[in-house]
Amino acid sequence: MTMGEKNDRQGDRRVRRSRRSIVAAFDRLITEVPLEQITVSAIAREADVDRKTFYQHFGSVDGLLDAIADDVVTGLLDEVELATRARVEAAADVTPLRAFFAVLAEHLSQNETLGRGFCEHVPSELLFEHLSRPLARQSVERGFVNGDVPDEELEMLLAFGLGGLFSLYRWWLLSDQSVPLVEVTRYASQLLEGGTNSLLR
Repeated sequence: MTMGEKNDRQGDRRVRRSRRSIVAAFDRLITEVPLEQITVSAIAREADVDRKTFYQHFGSVDGLLDAIADDVVTGLLDEVELATRARVEAAADVTPLRAFFAVLAEHLSQNETLGRGFCEHVPSELLFEHLSRPLARQSVERGFVNGDVPDEELEMLLAFGLGGLFSLYRWWLLSDQSVPLVEVTRYASQLLEGGTNSLLR
């Protein structure tokens, strides 16, 4: 390995470490205060980096939210693909939608405090906006959604499906959670797969 390659690798590690520190700092802050009170200076101070480093990585708090949303969606859909493939190979009855709900429930159960922080401190329409863009893009790229669906129709379907889903999980995270998450997930899956008729028979 040349000295230049070694320096590049060290630089890459520093970049990844800085990004992780900034995201972790934001995650800590969002569990405590509303989004509108979180500034670049506050995040940089919490992450122990300077403002210039923050701007180089994300440009703005909005850019940071986009990056976080993209990472969350990528992680969720990676797990959905793995779960779907494993169940198909085992000849089990599974669809990407069911796998998505199972993975989402697992993710939420492991990150309740952070999830509650986002629900309490980020306006729901802003949360939906940041998450729906990468979800729409990656769902098409990964073949979960027919690529022939016009953008306008896809936006409409996502607004309907994800809007209800976000509201349902937001309700669960902010409730006393007397309804188990597995039940919430089952209802959500039934509603999206079969419509209200599946629950009203």
